[in-house]
Amino acid sequence: MVSCGNDDEPEIRPISFEQQSYTIRSGVGTSISFVDGGGVYELTASNPDVLGKFGIDIETHRLLINPASVGESSLTITDVLANATVTIKFTVEDFYLSFKVDEIKGENTNTYISAGDEIRFIRDSDNTKRLKIYRLNHLTHKGDFVADGVFDISRSETNIFTLDMAIHHSSIEELETFTYTMGGDGEYLNLFDRIFEYNWDKSIASKSQPVRRINMILTDTSNGCKITSSLQQF
Repeated sequence: MVSCGNDDEPEIRPISFEQQSYTIRSGVGTSISFVDGGGVYELTASNPDVLGKFGIDIETHRLLINPASVGESSLTITDVLANATVTIKFTVEDFYLSFKVDEIKGENTNTYISAGDEIRFIRDSDNTKRLKIYRLNHLTHKGDFVADGVFDISRSETNIFTLDMAIHHSSIEELETFTYTMGGDGEYLNLFDRIFEYNWDKSIASKSQPVRRINMILTDTSNGCKITSSLQQF
């Protein structure tokens, strides 16, 4: 006796992502990996003006998104062959440069900043040069909001760059100001120049050598305290 059936056909597992929600940055292409999937997909965004261009690279098993504006949007992915759908929520934030504070030497009078903190230099649509500081919560492994404010960078005739911060806690309206001279790998100045439109000339840093780790050293002009930080990946 011979039994005929579809036992030889592999089971199609529906497309699956590690998370159901993601926070991404405006103007930065995002690549999100997934597993399984039938290979034929239909994608629908609830707010395409926010999510911009998106699609799936079948060969690399990645969802590719180039967000267009700040806001929120869900993306529904229909796995045609698996006859299943998955919906992912996206929050698109203003673009920012993220620096992690690696080391502090000397007397730090800036109580808003500690070793291990993240400083975000934020570019919004009006280029108001905002900043936010986050502190790692070792229980949740996420950053807790510490303080926010604004910043600006000035350049002297002798090619010295100075960073001014005005920071406050959310519960306190009054801003505290701090001034630092800037040093480290000059490549970070090119990023500030391009992203925040300072229009400095191109002699601020050499691009002949690739920089693996971009460091920024802030020296407190009041007492010489040095805050060493490194640029985090986009």
